[in-house]
Amino acid sequence: MAVNGTEYRMWVRLAQREDLPDAAFAAIVEGLLPGDEGFAPGWQEDVFREALPALFGRVDDQRLRDRLITAAPRRVPGLVRQGVLDSRDVPAILRCCPVDSELLAALAEHEAHRGLVLELIESLGHEGLIGVVLAAERLRLDSDLSRPPAAPEWLVDAVLRRGLALITAHLDAFVAAHAQGKGRYWKPSTWPAWNMVGMVLERCPDRWLELAQDEALGRAVQHTLLDCVETEKIPDEVLAACVPALALPEWAELPMPGKSQRLRLQHVAHRVGLHPRLQKMATGSLHETAAHCVRAGGLLHTKKLRDAQDYEVVSLAHDLALTSNDPKTLTKVFEVVAQLPQPTAVERPSRYDGPGGPTPKSLLSDDKRVSSLAALAFNPHLDRHLVSGLLDHLHPAEILWLRTYDDAVPEWLKKAAIEHKASPAQQQQEVPRILTDEELDSCEDPQAVIQSWLDAVKEHQGSFFDHVEYAVIRSRHRTEHLVRQVRAHIVLSYYDQPVAADALMRMCGDNPARWHAVAEALASQDLGRFDETFGQFIDRMTAQPA
Repeated sequence: MAVNGTEYRMWVRLAQREDLPDAAFAAIVEGLLPGDEGFAPGWQEDVFREALPALFGRVDDQRLRDRLITAAPRRVPGLVRQGVLDSRDVPAILRCCPVDSELLAALAEHEAHRGLVLELIESLGHEGLIGVVLAAERLRLDSDLSRPPAAPEWLVDAVLRRGLALITAHLDAFVAAHAQGKGRYWKPSTWPAWNMVGMVLERCPDRWLELAQDEALGRAVQHTLLDCVETEKIPDEVLAACVPALALPEWAELPMPGKSQRLRLQHVAHRVGLHPRLQKMATGSLHETAAHCVRAGGLLHTKKLRDAQDYEVVSLAHDLALTSNDPKTLTKVFEVVAQLPQPTAVERPSRYDGPGGPTPKSLLSDDKRVSSLAALAFNPHLDRHLVSGLLDHLHPAEILWLRTYDDAVPEWLKKAAIEHKASPAQQQQEVPRILTDEELDSCEDPQAVIQSWLDAVKEHQGSFFDHVEYAVIRSRHRTEHLVRQVRAHIVLSYYDQPVAADALMRMCGDNPARWHAVAEALASQDLGRFDETFGQFIDRMTAQPA
């Protein structure tokens, strides 16, 4: 039981005296420790902790030491780090403290605890491993700022090997866990996450080659290096040692190949994108894997391609551009990409435009089609004439895109785009520019100019369309005819100017039934309202019985 609160601070100071006789220790400790009610809130526990270093330095009775440890579990890692607690206190520490990263890092600072730390690390799960290394490297109040703290090499090695062993076990269990697909929405799960182990692996680059070739752990190391380490840091010799993992052999026999092999191809292409050198290092296995994924997954089946969403076609094109060497495969996916909808282009001046004005990407509603064509054009196995022959059918802003982005366009295609002469159809595809009211003042027919903006985006949806619609309703040159073409939810949600309010006043007037009808319509959760124009909304409300 603790002494009274009014005397507690004095008792703590007494406990810290160097001339305190051994005979007083039992009573001193008894007076410091709280009863069943615990420490007084706010201050008492902090004051109690002040006495611990001095007490542990002099108290030899293990029962008293154990009681002090039990009363201050959060202070234990710091006391271990200071060397105040030692091997004799380990049983009590393990009984009352969680075996977390802070405790392990503190124990690892003392060679006497190495065996214990190695044993405890073997009980950690994947999530707690990196925390041990980070805790050992953390700056503390007493750290030498001239030399950042570093985790002991033996600790990093133990954490790394434990993490790699866990990943290896996950890899071994992956195929067994997915022996059968489970319904149409099934997709492979439990594929290991490498990031935590990757952070540890990055700390020992001199061991990468040795570990990548390790018979037991090599597979996990290869996967981790490919997915987590920047390619500039990986020497050619190490990257070549990772080639066996590139093709994700664990995925080869998964069920539901239409889904699993598509995901496999996506992973492989992502790795090639991260490490372009693999295209030459792993030519055979890369092309073989791509062919297997296409064939087993039926990725280019006519019906599947016909039903695919645009983003799925774009993703497949980018992946095959990096992995395939089959001209027929590349030609087929090229033809599908060429049939993607033509984008909309509107010049929308922005405060973020550089000195050269809006970029081609900002002009286009999306660059999915042209970026996919450019990616395919990098593949030497695709007939270049197919790509160059399509230039006449691209939007002028897409041609400008090809001329602008060096990293995304092969040199030969950029040159062809520069030399390309606009076809008659392209000459008629002007890119309208959103003008300010001051600029519209100088136009002969500002309403016709605004109408050209709406015409340009009438087949488009999304934020690109919103930008144009807001430009229309904010302009003082707007007319009722123009506002009626804007989607209803855009007009009705705009309140800076009374565009919607004035229209509702004219329509409803003194008719309470119409006002109630409008209120009910605005309370509706019908998703179809997002496609309705303001003109259609007004007509629908006008048709309500009076």
